Amino acid sequence: MKVTTGSLFIDRFLAGGYDSDVVTTVYGPSGSGKTNLCLLAGVAAASAGKQVLFMDTEGGIAVERIIQINPDVETILPRIFFFHPMTFAEQREMFDRLRDLITPSVGLIIVDSISMLYRLELGKSEEVYEVNSALGKQIALLVEIARRKNVPVLITTQVYSDFDNRDKVKMVGGDLLRYGSKCLLEVQKLANCRSLILRKHRALPEGREVLFKIVEKGVEEVS
Repeated sequence: MKVTTGSLFIDRFLAGGYDSDVVTTVYGPSGSGKTNLCLLAGVAAASAGKQVLFMDTEGGIAVERIIQINPDVETILPRIFFFHPMTFAEQREMFDRLRDLITPSVGLIIVDSISMLYRLELGKSEEVYEVNSALGKQIALLVEIARRKNVPVLITTQVYSDFDNRDKVKMVGGDLLRYGSKCLLEVQKLANCRSLILRKHRALPEGREVLFKIVEKGVEEVS
């Protein structure tokens, strides 16, 4: 089972779209287009009559951007339920309630990003094990919901430099996200466009790449 990404060329790139029973993680630097990919998928799901649970930890959602993607906001916005945790403690509380929010009407869960408040908490907390354990439980819950409820989950995470290889980056959340996600997509910022690279998939070859740019209506493939 697949759900549309909100973009025809990304649907083709992923052989039909996002898998409905797994966690898909998109990672890349700030401003690379991760939130745009989340909004495209969310708007597409809402346009198809599904409810979307959208956790925004970065405050990066603009209604104006949703209007650009699809002006029919009177239909779309009531189907997208936004949650705005300001601290990692609030994020934990929202995850504690998440399972009870899943109904047959929910067609997509989005967390953008799962790592920002976690990263801030690591910077000020001496209980590193406890913070990592909390993030691990959140990812495990998303995996459970995707598998048991057949609800696709799309999350984003930040990156940091790989000191052993300056040409590469590592995901914030590391192995916790790598093991929990059946699909990993890396977004890179290039000189005149973006690159979407498939880093992990259960059915498609790794290393596939598609170039795109962000436009008013969403994203557009670059030849």
